[in-house]
Amino acid sequence: MKSTTQCYATRDEPDEVVCYRHSWKAEFRHGDVVYVPLLIQVPRPSRPLSVTIVDSLDDIHPSATTGA
Repeated sequence: MKSTTQCYATRDEPDEVVCYRHSWKAEFRHGDVVYVPLLIQVPRPSRPLSVTIVDSLDDIHPSATTGA
């Protein structure tokens, strides 16, 4: 199941919209398979439904509770 696209812009450049979707990556760690959340940049829709304004794109982190 794909997650919904989420779009962001910075306070300094509010017209430069970047969109991501959340995904998961399976990794083998210490004998166990763990799923690590990650963000995948996707093409920006022509009209994003909503744009979250952040101070920096570095402030965007995948959440362990969001995803597939």
